[in-house]
Amino acid sequence: MNSTNTKKVLVADDEIYMVRLLEMTFKKGGFEVVSCRDGQAALATAVTAQPQLIVLDVVMPGLDGLGALRQLKGNPVTKNIPVVVLSAKGHALTRVEAELAGAALFLTKPFSPNQLLEEVKKILEPRNP
Repeated sequence: MNSTNTKKVLVADDEIYMVRLLEMTFKKGGFEVVSCRDGQAALATAVTAQPQLIVLDVVMPGLDGLGALRQLKGNPVTKNIPVVVLSAKGHALTRVEAELAGAALFLTKPFSPNQLLEEVKKILEPRNP
């Protein structure tokens, strides 16, 4: 990271156009972005890159986003990193599963990039008691 104030975001999505959209959105918001294309890679990258936030797509080959979320929350190294779950499936069950697994935010595709940035900034704001 080039500055101590730069926040790092890990993006995991198997659709390259979505990865590019998220990269542009987060870079516009002043974030450093690390990306990967599946849940298994997201687990490994989360440990090595230590991002301040993780964005997971639900439907990915191999380990899906919900499975990756559960494993991230079960790992002492990554359990406190907030996770945003993105889904093309707007099913209420998927939303509930994501929230129960520990997601900080659930968004259905398509979503507003500006709304995503606003929500992420809220999630990452230091908590004042």
